[in-house]
Amino acid sequence: MEAEAWNAGAAEWVERVRAGADHPHDASILELLPRPEGPTLDVGCGEGRLTRLLASLGYDAVGYDRSSSLVEEARRADPEGRYEVAEIEALPVADRAARLVLCVNVLMHVERLEAAVHELARVLAPGATAVVGLLHPVAVAGSYDEEADELRVHGYFEQHAHGVPLGEHHVFHQHRTIEQYLRAFLGAGFALTDLREVPGRSGRAPLYLDLRLTRR
Repeated sequence: MEAEAWNAGAAEWVERVRAGADHPHDASILELLPRPEGPTLDVGCGEGRLTRLLASLGYDAVGYDRSSSLVEEARRADPEGRYEVAEIEALPVADRAARLVLCVNVLMHVERLEAAVHELARVLAPGATAVVGLLHPVAVAGSYDEEADELRVHGYFEQHAHGVPLGEHHVFHQHRTIEQYLRAFLGAGFALTDLREVPGRSGRAPLYLDLRLTRR
């Protein structure tokens, strides 16, 4: 199970996340956030970095993650914070309870996309907001040539999983197209209200895709 790989690789992941301040799409995510108002869920919070950031900005934030080891790391870093172990498809939250869901770098790891997106819709009140960050589907459908500063895309329309090393284990990214992500959200009752494409280091090719959606 992927949760076991995240548990086994938790220490390495924490080291990666906390090694420096270079989190290239934080600015984009922050631009998409609505003002603080009511319960906020950070779904797939990992070691809690964004949950802590939300709390520092005045959001009533709770973090959820499938990895018990990462939740423990989050609690250790933020003893006053609230963090729970939960699967994205089965959040321990009442219907229509939240005003904001943040879900960053998570849906690529989810096999059952529609089930996850419907669960995000279930916990959001009508008119509430979801801010979703993804690795840009174009960026992961090919290879980047650093010398030529070129992104070479192939197999974009082929849905598949590929392993990503994490310590001695692998976690998996599910490659999907932009259309597949948007159709899942629209089908679950969301409206797309804003979008950001965030470039990588060269500034010439997309690395992240960030969405703001409203629960109808």
